[in-house]
Parts: sequence; structure tokens; C-alpha cells
Amino acid sequence: MEMDSANGLSSFEISLRTGWKDEEKLMLWDEVKKAQKIGTPLKRVFEAVAKNTGRKPNSVRNYYYMKVKETGEIEQKPSTFTPFTKEEIYTLLRTLLSSMANGESIRGASLRLAGGDKTLMLRYQNKYRSLVRTGRPLVEKVMSDMDKEGIKYFSPYETRKPAAPGKENKYIPDNVAKALVSSDIDIKTFFKGLAKIASLAASKAGSKAELQMLEEQNQSILKENAALSASVRELTAKLKKETEKGMRAEALFQRLMKVNSAFPESMNLEDLDSLSELLKEGHGSADAL
Repeated sequence: MEMDSANGLSSFEISLRTGWKDEEKLMLWDEVKKAQKIGTPLKRVFEAVAKNTGRKPNSVRNYYYMKVKETGEIEQKPSTFTPFTKEEIYTLLRTLLSSMANGESIRGASLRLAGGDKTLMLRYQNKYRSLVRTGRPLVEKVMSDMDKEGIKYFSPYETRKPAAPGKENKYIPDNVAKALVSSDIDIKTFFKGLAKIASLAASKAGSKAELQMLEEQNQSILKENAALSASVRELTAKLKKETEKGMRAEALFQRLMKVNSAFPESMNLEDLDSLSELLKEGHGSADAL
């Protein structure tokens, strides 16, 4: 087993000899630093470094942005980079490809490999993705070694089916599990999220029904209030009318009492005519009451 890994690592090292030299890296970052100070476009930096190193401008550009993405920083310095050794790259690929074959996400496997260090996890994750995108021969060499050793692995290039998911994923179709893993989605977390969404949806449906019931109750109360208001207005009008009748009756009573107090000593014919009119008015008021 150790002999196979050593042989694999030896052949793997051959593929890494086309990298950048330290003096080339220093040249690139020094030029980038100067350009940032005076506002020179990076395109000119890439062209200048390409001319001095014999590389193509696009190659310089790709290398620069690959390093920026790996470290998660915008402005880079030579001291920022801690290059991966060939052993680290080989171990990183073996670990992640094996973990993903068992349904673990790139992020989860990288975090475990980093011992919980999120900064280191991001570095591992970005390095893996960069290798898959730009270092296919290296990735395929590692897969070939794992295949010879009988170790299950996940192929990011879909050259073979991923290993069967673990027991916890046995009810998930292979194509679904494969799509989740290749998208860097942890299967357990994904379905927990679905369960939470379903729970929220059910809760929302219940709340909607409750809201509709409260709205119906509110409409019923509004109708009752309208009916009560109409009754109050009607009773208020009747009370006002009765009050006016009472006031008229009281005024008539006072007038009759005044006539009665003067009868018959000082009453003359004119007074009798007034009394006759008063009695007629009283009869009319009584009818109104």
C-alpha cells in the first residue's frame, strides 16, 4: 500500500514541474503593487511580466486571478502565498475524492481535513476546485491510483459512477445524490432544509386558514355594529320626539294653570274666547301625544 502511494506520488510530482518560480512570483507581485499605487491597468502588468518570463499574457493573468481566488484576497503580496507541496496536493485530492464518494460535500470534507479551521478549509476547497478545473491530468492520476488500490472515489469529470451512498442515503436515488454532491451540497443538510421548508409551508397554510376565520369573524362583528348603530339612531330620534312632546305638554299645562287661577273673578268675555282657543290647542296637543 505504501509502495503504491510512493510510486503514485513520484509520478504525480512530474506533473507539477511546470509551475511558477519564486523569482517570477516576486516579479509579478512587485509589478502588481506598483500598478496599484499609480493606477496602471493590470492588463499592462500581465503583458510586461509575460514579456520578461516568456509566458503568454493570458497565462500570467490566469495565474494571478487563480491565486487571488485561492486566498480570498484582492491585493496580494508574495508573503501571502504558502504554496501547496506535492504531498499536500496528493493527500488533498485523495481525501476529498474519497469523502465525496460517501456523500460528503466538498465544504464538509475540507472543513474536516482543516480540523475546523474555516480559513484553511476555504484554502483547501479553492485549491481542489482549481485542480479540477485546470489540473485534470493530476486529478485523473490520483483517481487511477485509488482505483488500483480499490479505494472508492468520486469523479468530478463523470468518467465513472460515484460510489453508492451510505446507509443514511439509501432511499435517495443515485442521480439525485450525485447531483447534490457534485454541486457541493451536503445531503443531510439539504434534506433537513427541505423538512424545515415543508414545516414552514404547513405552518403558513394553518396561519392563512386562521387569518381567514378571523376575517370572517371581523366582518360579522362589523355587521352587528352597523345594526346596533342603526337601532341607536332610531331610538335617539324617538327620544327626541317624545322630549319635544313633553315640553309642549308642560307649556300647555302651565298656561291652563294660569287661566284656572284667574277663573272666574277677573275673567271677561275676551278671556273666555282665549280659554276656548287654549282648550282647542290642548285637544290638538293631546292627539299629538
